[in-house]
Amino acid sequence: MIKTDLNIRDSYERYKELSDNPMDIKSYVNLINNYNKFLTSKIFEGYEITLPARFGTMMVTGKKQDIKYDDDGLPRLPVNWPNTWQLWKNNPEAEKRNQKIYFTNEHSDGVRYKFFWSKKRILVSNKNLYSLRMTRKNKRNLAAFINDGKEYYIKN
Repeated sequence: MIKTDLNIRDSYERYKELSDNPMDIKSYVNLINNYNKFLTSKIFEGYEITLPARFGTMMVTGKKQDIKYDDDGLPRLPVNWPNTWQLWKNNPEAEKRNQKIYFTNEHSDGVRYKFFWSKKRILVSNKNLYSLRMTRKNKRNLAAFINDGKEYYIKN
């Protein structure tokens, strides 16, 4: 089976091949982690960062939610299960009606934010095969910034 998700330790093997005097893996991983932390801190501050070697740009973008409804008139939004279960515990009538509470992003005025990697000017073939998956910690940090009132670029 071919490994499709690569990480810093995988890139170290390639680095060793290309370098005349490679550093040890611990120093290499530490250097790359610190660089990634620097880049994500700039993204959290609201900057659009340009990645080295013309590998695109990264930023946080938002989009105003257009709430759509299904045939039963229910919104097509994710269910806020902890609040729904609390409602059902306090109100058995709501549970019988299968009433649910949905995430509407009221704290951000209905805007959904996400990390965005623009690959428009990348000089790599098959660039649609590359993907970005941010760590859970970065996603939680972004949520904390948004909950504290930080606003980012909003696409129309």
